Amino acid sequence: MNTIDWSIFILILIITLAIKQFKLQKVNSSSIYDKSTLNYGVKLIAIQSFVYSFISLPGQAYSQGITFLQLYLGIPIAVFFTLYVIIPKYKIAKTKNAFEYILNHSDKKIHNLTVVLYLILRMLILTITFYAIAMVLSILVKVNFKTLLIFISIGFIVLHLLFKNKNYLFQKHNQLLYCTIIIILIFTCILYKLPLGMYIDDTLSFTASFDKLTLIDSKLAEKDKFDLTKCLINGTILFVALLAMNTKTLQIYRQSKYSYKTKDSLFIYGLLNIPFQFFILLTGCILFTFYQFNDAPLHYNPNNVHTVKQSIYADQYNEIKQKYHKILSLRKEASLLYSGQIYQNYSNEVLQDQILSLTENANKLQQEAKTLIKKANDDVEVNDSDFILLHFINFYVPDGITGIIIAIFLISLISLGLREINWLTKSILNILPIKKKNKANEHPIKNRYFLVSILVIILILLITYHVPVFLNLIQILWTYASLFSGTLLAILLISMYGRANNQIFFVSIIIVQLSIFYLYFTTNIHYLWYNAIGLSGLTVLTFVLSTVYNSISISQKEKDILI
Repeated sequence: MNTIDWSIFILILIITLAIKQFKLQKVNSSSIYDKSTLNYGVKLIAIQSFVYSFISLPGQAYSQGITFLQLYLGIPIAVFFTLYVIIPKYKIAKTKNAFEYILNHSDKKIHNLTVVLYLILRMLILTITFYAIAMVLSILVKVNFKTLLIFISIGFIVLHLLFKNKNYLFQKHNQLLYCTIIIILIFTCILYKLPLGMYIDDTLSFTASFDKLTLIDSKLAEKDKFDLTKCLINGTILFVALLAMNTKTLQIYRQSKYSYKTKDSLFIYGLLNIPFQFFILLTGCILFTFYQFNDAPLHYNPNNVHTVKQSIYADQYNEIKQKYHKILSLRKEASLLYSGQIYQNYSNEVLQDQILSLTENANKLQQEAKTLIKKANDDVEVNDSDFILLHFINFYVPDGITGIIIAIFLISLISLGLREINWLTKSILNILPIKKKNKANEHPIKNRYFLVSILVIILILLITYHVPVFLNLIQILWTYASLFSGTLLAILLISMYGRANNQIFFVSIIIVQLSIFYLYFTTNIHYLWYNAIGLSGLTVLTFVLSTVYNSISISQKEKDILI
């Protein structure tokens, strides 16, 4: 970023923190729930959306096209299931959250185990926010990724102590609005910077010719590992769990009094979410087209580039870079010729194959560069797909706007992190055996709150420090969610519709969840399948063990009668 961008970036940060400190502390957060059905639906999308998805999804689409959208096709089915299977039970029980329902229909051990599983999931999801903040900061300052994580943790401790439990910088629906505007600006900017005379229809035709806009395809499914069956089954389970277990989602259900507004807001959520995710992915696909006509970096993470250039591998890296730019020059010429023929409604397969071949060679050189970076510093993360959009923002967005975009992304991520830390802290305190609040123990409770919040931040730091960014951020999110969502949904459904011995139910939950962890670390099963494994595994195991237990109990009673 240049001086103008830095000035705007710092100014926005200062203004936001000042407003938060002096004005927004008096805002009642419950006031965000008004009586508009549309707003209920939009807030559902806001609650289920994560700021880093705006950064990560374009990189996912850039690499693999729009096939990832198949995961979100399960949302409409999840909405119907939630409306007609989950919500009627909540309405009858007048429950505050899913955990209260489980407590009232099972026992405290199962309730506590469910809460612990959910807390672990939320902690893992919070680590992604730390990763995302470190990624945004790494394009601004040349500091080691793990060092950034330490500074981020210290920053969260300071902000948490400063703002106490009033932890929002942006409200969730405002974050959604600002980030959506940013994506629209970036999309427009990409189109504007494409070759002269290349309009939206030509751009889409060019992008589609490289299978980036193909949603369902068996060949792509083998390559990208996202097929319709897998995504539809597991996506449905995943989003039902999110809609049924998320406490903020249930707050909206209660605010709308489980009325027609609840139903309509869920329909709005189901109708708007897929086009919303499609547009973010489409931005990444268009970004792929943009880099066919413009120089793409050998490696997108500038901090890693600085690391390798300061090492003994600098000369080797520069040699690879020279080869890479020669390939890009040839690809640019071929792309210009190909786009001109598309403009004339003619698709030249020879040129298309040439571009694909050049792209494949460029990808091989990028892998060689990652190997050198890893040799230069084994501690750095070489997965750079999440930096693709950030690179475009940093180098191709007009001066001034870059600073605004980076500031909004950073503030939104910090706000998301503060919210999650606050929620985790309160949830942990709720399950700890602490006496009820009174004037005598008010200060000890506050001290416990800050102590637990600091411990949460330290725990998140330890996880992020030792667990690498093994996929892009959005796939890490759904990996973590998939490991727990099937089990959590099964616990809720069995509590609602099943009749199982509590001891057997408790043991079954532990067996299934440990089995999922074992399979994840020892097999190559795609992470999405753990949704189905968790749901079906716990349901079947509980049924089988309950049947065996009942048979043994009946046999024992018959023996006792005979005696």
